Amino acid sequence: MMTNPRELIDGYFDDRLTVEQHEALSEWIKANPENARIFANATLLHDRLRNTFAIVDEVHSNVTLPREGRENASNVTLALPREDKGFLFWRTTAAAAVLIAGLATLWFSVGTSTASAAIRELDRIIVNSMRSKDRTYEIVVEDIATDRRGKGPESQRPPKPPLDGATLHVRSGNQFVLLRKTQQGLPFITGSNGKQSWSINTRGPVRVSSDIHRFDHDLPGHETSVPLTNLHEGLQQLKYAYDLTFSTLGPEEYRPQDGHEARLLIAVKKPKERGPQRVEIVYDSITGGVMRVRFVQMPYGPDRLDLRLSLLSEEELPANFFEHTSHHAPDRKVETED
Repeated sequence: MMTNPRELIDGYFDDRLTVEQHEALSEWIKANPENARIFANATLLHDRLRNTFAIVDEVHSNVTLPREGRENASNVTLALPREDKGFLFWRTTAAAAVLIAGLATLWFSVGTSTASAAIRELDRIIVNSMRSKDRTYEIVVEDIATDRRGKGPESQRPPKPPLDGATLHVRSGNQFVLLRKTQQGLPFITGSNGKQSWSINTRGPVRVSSDIHRFDHDLPGHETSVPLTNLHEGLQQLKYAYDLTFSTLGPEEYRPQDGHEARLLIAVKKPKERGPQRVEIVYDSITGGVMRVRFVQMPYGPDRLDLRLSLLSEEELPANFFEHTSHHAPDRKVETED
């Protein structure tokens, strides 16, 4: 079990933390402002390293191997004539130079004004997303556009209970509870405790699966690495696939708590990337806490949604809240799937 904070941070970036380890990292970040700063710097460092290695990969991908190398790639070094060996040497040297220059830029930019201001703001938001254990959101669907050309499996399924007006509870470690109502006004609940996912309909048995993503498909974002059930993972995706800007909001646009200032981070999707076309995040300039997230043209099966996620509460929920047993009668029949 990982207990060292450095191992927890590394495990977070490698996406290999258990639910308990996610909670341990979150508690460590909350324990001390210095811990939050360390995590923020690690996030920035990870981002810059990723970009640097992407540059090196591009250098290699843009080089065409000589004919001899293409015919016998496993022996490419031995097959190259003298002048091609020299070419390979200079190609490798150039790649190394790019890497060294990128690393030098990285180390000197961390903590300095040369780093992107918008990236810094996003890093602060990401750190805060790790600090709060539980969050409750209201979902409001502003607009739905259907791609009539889409004939995928989603179009063959019964209509989903509406998302508009739904309540979403989330906890670190891929734990969530989504409360909706059917068209007839009856409750429909899906969720996950981080180890199992489950679905509670008004009729029939409670369905439980060992696949933690089995019942999160009713939430937009799972198709494009911007999952609503794991906001800090989606925020990380914004750093790589979106162009970022931010601005200050006046009190007439959004009023945070007294003495604080609201800011708006706008992320616009880069060409050929997947995800919503635009993400707008209203956050507290002091704490970095997210108060509202708006997604424009979020993919959702054959549909594209404009939806708003508004924070209702950050109060800690009961320990067993994300277990299906907390949301149905004890005598309810339960069926388990693989």
